[in-house]
Amino acid sequence: MGATDVAAIIGQVELLLAEEILSERVEAAVQKLLNVVEALSADKKSLADEVQRLLKLLEQKKKDKTTGGKGDDQQQKSSSDHSSEKRRRQFPDSQRRPSQDRRSFKDLPVHHTIECPVDSATLPPDAVRLADEIVMVQDIEIQPQNTRFQRHVFFSAATQQTFRGPLPAGYDRGDFGANLRALIVALKYCGNMSEPKIGEFLANFNVQVSSGSLSNILTTTARAFEPDYHDVFLAGLSSTTYQQTDDTSARVQGKFWHTHILCNPFYTFYSTRPRKDRLAVLAMLQDTDQPRFRLGFETRALLQAEFLPLPKKWWAKLVALGEVELASFELKHLMNEWFGDRNQPLRTALEQAAAIVYYRHQTAVPVVRTLVCDDAGQFKLLTEKLALCWIHEGRHYEKLAPVAGRHADALAAFQDRFWNYYATLQDYRDGPTEAGAAQLRANFDVLFATRTGYEALDDWIAKSQAKREELLTVLSETAVPLHNNAAELGARVSARRRDVSLHSRSVRGVRAMDIFTTLVQTLKKLGRSAYAYFRDRLSGGLPHPPLAQSILQAAASG
Repeated sequence: MGATDVAAIIGQVELLLAEEILSERVEAAVQKLLNVVEALSADKKSLADEVQRLLKLLEQKKKDKTTGGKGDDQQQKSSSDHSSEKRRRQFPDSQRRPSQDRRSFKDLPVHHTIECPVDSATLPPDAVRLADEIVMVQDIEIQPQNTRFQRHVFFSAATQQTFRGPLPAGYDRGDFGANLRALIVALKYCGNMSEPKIGEFLANFNVQVSSGSLSNILTTTARAFEPDYHDVFLAGLSSTTYQQTDDTSARVQGKFWHTHILCNPFYTFYSTRPRKDRLAVLAMLQDTDQPRFRLGFETRALLQAEFLPLPKKWWAKLVALGEVELASFELKHLMNEWFGDRNQPLRTALEQAAAIVYYRHQTAVPVVRTLVCDDAGQFKLLTEKLALCWIHEGRHYEKLAPVAGRHADALAAFQDRFWNYYATLQDYRDGPTEAGAAQLRANFDVLFATRTGYEALDDWIAKSQAKREELLTVLSETAVPLHNNAAELGARVSARRRDVSLHSRSVRGVRAMDIFTTLVQTLKKLGRSAYAYFRDRLSGGLPHPPLAQSILQAAASG
């Protein structure tokens, strides 16, 4: 029996029940039976989705054997669309700017001016010349430019030394000039082209570059941009009191890694790491591969309050240590001495608590005050405040698929109230007041005290109610966005690159990917040309203003 048949039968039952008034006990019994039907229907749908996923995976494996496809590592997208964008966009977003035709306001540099005269033979005798009509036509010219340098060479017999005339800046880094190297990087990270396609494109213009040289340019060139990458990270952290974060899967040398995204309106930072646990997030927030840890009174208090009760034996050991700061290898050695292969939960809790306390006290990078994210456990406890994404919260309700009419009506009614409340939060950001905040808190309590009798819906409402402080962070921090779309869009950039190049063949390659993706996406947010930036840096110059300075200037101007 399909879902449509079940829904039809439930509809018929509800019509029959509506013909007479039921006692409270009968009504309660009917409601329980309907919830059982909803639970069974949800289980059936979950199993059907899993069967469909496995069938797709099996079909992909069969194709791989004959076509050399991407293999079973490629993530299968769910056939269900749980996006809440359509519903949310019914309400105005105070931060959304109206779309404009860029051609109507963007000034274009003029490289050539060509006059287009009228044939005088076609003009009547009384024709008078008026103001010229200006027509702008954009075009581009791509052609190779090969330069032969004749380096003067001298040899000194007395010193047994050879002296060569130096190459100009930008031409002293191999067989390819700054313009070509910048173009290759831009095609990869702006155009999202694969290396074979970049080679094919350049071959059309008689540029002779091997696949090995292409790979080397894309990986070794990144070293020159390491300082820019870290400066962008520091400037981004300093530009707002909050940061947004998300992560997406990555493939490195055939293994699953995770690309972490950190961003705000002025920059986007990428850091790909083997894990996505709390320690990995803390390392990303400090842009380091060598996290440090702090043991002492504050660590013990955090362990007791947020992790798990500390047995007296280990409490005494921690007290005996006093206030100490340890490197990663030092803490590992200490934990091995204490626990060996045992007490893994306690060991993990201790490591995470010590890393959090160190992060809060370190001064090497700005400490994030508020983190905007989803409800994943690895993001909790790291910052003073946590702001949860309302769009993520709304998706939980989109996933519900009731078969009983009364449950569908209850869900639709609650979702309308949910998104109406979201709209009032957006309005509050434009004109915050203490009275307005108090009213919104009261309205939140009323909204999420709703109970409908539809158990699956009521469970999610109760879960949302438990996240009250995190969902209402905007009432005390009005600059904080209500959704995490910026970080999700950053993650989508990595996902689209994964579609083109399934994985990175080396750690060096994934580091280059993080550096260039960070710079390209940040330059895009600032309205600057990535190609021009790369060209200027690779030719030995320093773009003005520096990228980190542009971030701080954009933040200062609002």
